[in-house]
Amino acid sequence: MTRLLLRGGEVITSNERYLADLLIVDGTIEAIGRPGQWGVDDADETVDADGCLLLPGGVDTHTHLEYVVASGKTRTADDFESGTIAAACGGTTTIVDFVRPPQGVGVYDAFQQRRAAAAASCVVDFGFHPIVPASAGDDDSFDQLVRLAREEGATSWKFFMAYPGSMVDDDVLIRGFRLAREHGVLPMVHAENGHMVADAIASLIEDERFEEHNHLFGHPASAEQEAVNRAIMLAEHAESPLFIVHVSASDAAEEIARHQARGVEVMAETCPQYLVTGYEDYRDLGFGAAGYICSPPIRERANQERLWRAVEQGTIATIGTDHAAFTLAQPEGLPPQKAVGRGHFPSVPNGVPGVEERLMVMYETGVMSGRLSIHEFVDLTATRPAQLFGLAPRKGSIAPGADADIVVWDPKASRTLGVDTLHSRSDYSLYEGMTVSGSPRLVFSRGELIARDGEPVEPRPGRGEYLPRQRFGTAASGWRAAHAAG
Repeated sequence: MTRLLLRGGEVITSNERYLADLLIVDGTIEAIGRPGQWGVDDADETVDADGCLLLPGGVDTHTHLEYVVASGKTRTADDFESGTIAAACGGTTTIVDFVRPPQGVGVYDAFQQRRAAAAASCVVDFGFHPIVPASAGDDDSFDQLVRLAREEGATSWKFFMAYPGSMVDDDVLIRGFRLAREHGVLPMVHAENGHMVADAIASLIEDERFEEHNHLFGHPASAEQEAVNRAIMLAEHAESPLFIVHVSASDAAEEIARHQARGVEVMAETCPQYLVTGYEDYRDLGFGAAGYICSPPIRERANQERLWRAVEQGTIATIGTDHAAFTLAQPEGLPPQKAVGRGHFPSVPNGVPGVEERLMVMYETGVMSGRLSIHEFVDLTATRPAQLFGLAPRKGSIAPGADADIVVWDPKASRTLGVDTLHSRSDYSLYEGMTVSGSPRLVFSRGELIARDGEPVEPRPGRGEYLPRQRFGTAASGWRAAHAAG
């Protein structure tokens, strides 16, 4: 039995703030006591957290590590080891990644392969969202998905509404949403109208507008707005809850708010890149704009204020990253990275890094700017993701019985973000040169110190545990109660 005592910190939860000491036994929060309740003789190790905040470890339910793109032609620069080291250094102690079945492999077998690879390499705890194959309307993919929900606790499925080889038709969405409701699964959608996107890109190519910054114009906000509205209406028809990932367009966020006001159970995520960076940052960068290419795209700055309002008003439930790191240069030992599409934006691999920067960027632009309370910050980055995706009460909170995933956060620390001090294998950061106030001093995962002052502490690949997740509606009950009250 190992006993760890965190003394003198200020516990921050989604609705409380108080000074306390935390007693951690064998990786679990055993008790929360008044300051000074326990002495050094009551623990094997004592950590002084005076002047710091004690936050629940971050939960990022949208990452793409060691991830092969739909075409099968390349994969992300970060593998499970480098990506979870980056997560740990930024204060994120749980990730939920994705399983995209390769051609000729069923989703069940693909899931087992991804789980084994992650178990051998992850430094933080992990789970997976299976992706519904484009073939699901014609094969036994849904049978396999139901099996994964029952046997492996994979209680969320992702549907694509765009892109050749990934996009599913409306009848597949309806069938999948009904099965999800029946089996306690939360369906997720990438909401862009694939036909509108394909047409917009074709028009740009016809006009020979190949430069990287034109990616934005191949993904019009109207395509996102239409798909969001359609997905919500289909989910309502199927009497299913719905989660919309990486909302980038403020018009789409307003569609979500409109349906929420009618009582539809639809939840949404956005990402720091959509709140903090804009088209104006990359419009004149030439090939450097490739570093900003993701889908849906990073839109004009005029879009940001309305998207922030959606966060502030509770329309947006979680802040994920959609971390899919590629490099601008082409290093040896990696498959084709961003440079493969130089001068031809449709050929640039989609994705941006951000798993390490997430908490610091959101604390700076949210809490320090006055847009978010410290409680809302915790809710968006840890508590709600854990509740909605079946990880609570084990993850996302500081409470007796929860895993001791704790970030000792120094609110007085000042740090300038830059690729030279970050741990992703990406060779750039969207937040290069940003000075942030507040950063993780210590990061504990199940009571084990895994990062100190932004650096890994003797990282042990494979220490991360797979997380079977509860049925939707079980862990989400806390979120539902808070949402109804607020």
